[in-house]
Amino acid sequence: MKLSTQINLGLFFIILLAGVGAGSIEVYQTKTHVERSANALAEKTVSQIAGQLSALLSRQSPQQRSEIDENQLSEDSLVSSILTTALTNDKLSTISIENTDGIELVKKESASESSSKSILSNVIELSVAQTQAVIGSTSTVIKVTSSPKTHYHFLWQQLLKIAVFCVAVYLLSVIAVMVIANFATRPLSKVAKKLNEIQNNDFTPSSIKSATADFRYLVSAANNLSLALESKFQELTRQAEQFKSVASRDTLTKIANRNAFDRHMKALIGGISGPKEHSLTLVRLAQLTTINHKLGMLAGDNYVCGVADVLKKAGQDNFNGAFVFRISGGDFAIISEVQPNDVHEENLALISKSFTTINPLRDGNKAAWIGVARFTNSMSMKEIMESADSALMAATKRPQGWQFASDIAQVHSNSQWRQRLEYVVSQQYADILIQPVMNLERNTPSYYETFARFKDKQTNDVIPMSQLIPASERLDLIPQVDKLVTSIVFKKLKVTSHQVAINISNASIANTEFREWLIQQLSEHEALCHRIIFEIQDAALIHYNEEAISFCKRVTQLGCRITVEHFGDNFASLSGLRAIQPAYVKLSGRLTESIHTNKDNQLFVSSLLNIARSLNIKVIAEKVENEAESVALNNLDIIHQQGYYFSKPALWTVY
Repeated sequence: MKLSTQINLGLFFIILLAGVGAGSIEVYQTKTHVERSANALAEKTVSQIAGQLSALLSRQSPQQRSEIDENQLSEDSLVSSILTTALTNDKLSTISIENTDGIELVKKESASESSSKSILSNVIELSVAQTQAVIGSTSTVIKVTSSPKTHYHFLWQQLLKIAVFCVAVYLLSVIAVMVIANFATRPLSKVAKKLNEIQNNDFTPSSIKSATADFRYLVSAANNLSLALESKFQELTRQAEQFKSVASRDTLTKIANRNAFDRHMKALIGGISGPKEHSLTLVRLAQLTTINHKLGMLAGDNYVCGVADVLKKAGQDNFNGAFVFRISGGDFAIISEVQPNDVHEENLALISKSFTTINPLRDGNKAAWIGVARFTNSMSMKEIMESADSALMAATKRPQGWQFASDIAQVHSNSQWRQRLEYVVSQQYADILIQPVMNLERNTPSYYETFARFKDKQTNDVIPMSQLIPASERLDLIPQVDKLVTSIVFKKLKVTSHQVAINISNASIANTEFREWLIQQLSEHEALCHRIIFEIQDAALIHYNEEAISFCKRVTQLGCRITVEHFGDNFASLSGLRAIQPAYVKLSGRLTESIHTNKDNQLFVSSLLNIARSLNIKVIAEKVENEAESVALNNLDIIHQQGYYFSKPALWTVY
């Protein structure tokens, strides 16, 4: 019930009691007045009439006066006139004359008294006075009875005035309470609105003023809260801006990473100036996996750093306007101005020779494959990457190890990839690997993340996901791949009790047919939903915001949970968290790597942790490689961790 309504009810009962009290006092005073005035009036009237009749009788003989009878009095017009005149006073009821035997000789009654009756007379009884006197020297008696009719009328008017007054006071009080309550509680409405805005991550400072001292402390608390949160949010924004440079740099090689590559490419192809040609050189390390397996991860990291140094030097010395990027584990890119093919080939030969020199295996095999594609700002990102990837695939069959896209039939490479992917989908099989996401408080897995591995038809080797995913996206086949993986996971869940996470690509989230298919599958496997977590990239909340939010809401309604991975790579994803309310966010591996020595990362991770906790979201640190990183993350109160330190992905066997 509203405060104003409660106050008005209280006022109603108070005014009602006041009205009843005032009415009771008025009734009491009227009764007292009637009792006193009626006696006085009756006595006065009796005295006057008796005097008039005595005077009338005095003109008769003694014998006549003593023999007054009923007929004489009733026939005497003067007597009748005297009595009638007396009854014109509406405060008198009856006047009668009686003999010594009590027999009425004459009786006059007020006409209005017999024709009307007060409503209040049924509820309130007022006193009626009766007085008598002897007429002159006769034995005849005159009696006068007062009438309360006038007093009833007066009392009714007074009670009605009290009632009208009470109603008027109540209505005015209601209006006053509503106005005052609205004025007084208006700051509370603003406080509630501000708290809702804070809940929706709008930390704009407020300057709400309290109209009353009673609410001043609450208004002040809301103002201080919004001011403190705005200050904190600005600090986080400042830290995010500072971290952009860090997030755009590969932590191992210290050169620009995939995020920087994507932004740079979008800037080039999104320009409004006339067409200008650029060159994209993709470099893929052919033996990185072998080096990691044979010589260890440290040797592989050293090799990757050596390759980055070679490419940086080549970009400075041999390419015009060059920018070097590491876009994935063993893939690098150089964006530069266009060179003649012969000059470009000379530079590629120098690069290949340098790679051979730093290759720790030194087994004579080709160290890297290189594909080169030219592009203008009229081309799309998909077209450019497709062209460069086709050249890279063709380079694997050339002795020198590089290929220009302009010298090959691009369709040939796409046809090969389509055949490989269609074969993978047609087999309806994949090896599913799982890796635990550990809860360090309980020392048990919170859930297992699943990974799919597909084998090539010809070589029976595992197709690297860094190649398969881009090719699948380019050929619009990735929803088919995600369908296959999801179906296999569903089958395994029926015979196990694991809680598992399924990675859903951005292309599948953007695909309406895939989303509807997945919802139908979940509806058919509703008993499994509480054990399923879907991992989506935070980039999906930027590039496919509406589709991602709709997807997340529908699967969570069915009982599934959501994990947003790569949290911290894309700063615009912070606003999307509020809309989907995921169960977990998974920090980008760039933030967790060497976090025990990186103070900037510790500060930024702490800020992201505060944001996630304010939304009741649990935080997972991925790619935890050693004890030092795990301890540092644990000190930051991140108890959900995943990485090689706990377990490598292992084949999921259910039989």
